[in-house]
Amino acid sequence: MNAELFTALEITRSLVEARLRRRRQLYLVHSLTARCNARCGFCAWNPDFYDANQQLSTEGIERLYTEARAEGFLGVSVWGGEPLLHPDFHRVMRHAKALGLATNMVTNGYLLEKKLDAVLETIDRLCISLDHPSSKHDELRGLRGLFDRIVASTREVRRRAPKKPITFVYTLQRANVSPATLRETAALLRDLGVLGIFNGLREEAATEGDAPALSEFAAPQGELRLAFDTLAELKREGFPILNSFTHLAMMREGPPVYRCHWPKLMLPIEANGDVVDCMHWGTRPLGSLKTSSLHEILASPRLRELAGPAGEACHKCVSIHRIEISKVWDGELEPALSWAALASGGKPRGGGALVRLGARLARTEAGRA
Repeated sequence: MNAELFTALEITRSLVEARLRRRRQLYLVHSLTARCNARCGFCAWNPDFYDANQQLSTEGIERLYTEARAEGFLGVSVWGGEPLLHPDFHRVMRHAKALGLATNMVTNGYLLEKKLDAVLETIDRLCISLDHPSSKHDELRGLRGLFDRIVASTREVRRRAPKKPITFVYTLQRANVSPATLRETAALLRDLGVLGIFNGLREEAATEGDAPALSEFAAPQGELRLAFDTLAELKREGFPILNSFTHLAMMREGPPVYRCHWPKLMLPIEANGDVVDCMHWGTRPLGSLKTSSLHEILASPRLRELAGPAGEACHKCVSIHRIEISKVWDGELEPALSWAALASGGKPRGGGALVRLGARLARTEAGRA
């Protein structure tokens, strides 16, 4: 399975097929390592949550990917922690590609240029966290020189692999929600030829006990409303913003209410081999790959519950991926049109016609709500 799996039409087809067949999950969401070289104050995940010595062995990761492919999984998205800190990153991702799994990586970008050969060989789609269009990003992520490294690495990827899909993932917070900052960010996206995703601060369903106090970083709702209105305007102007108008409209009104279908499609796995109950992340695992096979865990009654009404009842997660996948599952076409309009990378297709059609569809859906 190659990178075309991630085009809008293929994603939509997978959603439709999964819905019609009620089949099991399609993608692994794998925390490759709990280690991280950044110290983001707002991060929902504690980088020291697991002892690094407890993470799956390299052989265990290869076994997981082999079992997943045999079970019909189509792809794996790796994150962390910081996945590029894994000492055998190249080996395990090369194994995933050899199996035919589509590969996605979420990275803070600090080590990207150093590991670029391995990334270009093994990663189909690259997501880089970027929270400000200047060195202010270094302060937000606790890594000096990070912004310059991201820009330099992105330009090098564009030079060596012009068609490689790259997305910057921007976390909206007090320090970066002003319309001027968002417009400057949109201009940077266009200049670098990358897409942009804009998320709210992540208060996941499972943030129990050890989660940071997000109120310290969260922007007031009035500022968020203006921010999402600004992003919708920038998207209409043709800037490469991947958020659908549906997602932007939902987020401007505050924490969104929706039926979550994400657990039907995605299987999250922690660095230590725990298969995660996404409603109790890190606290109530469904099982461990150190003691059970993936096949055994996929038969878990709780996993079936999460793929049904129990999972649909939760809507604490504000991630664009959860919301937009869920809306497409429920039959709304506008998010899929947004994906299709920007499927070529950082440039809207068809002169922006699909974006304009999506905006009309979103207004129609909002009128029905």
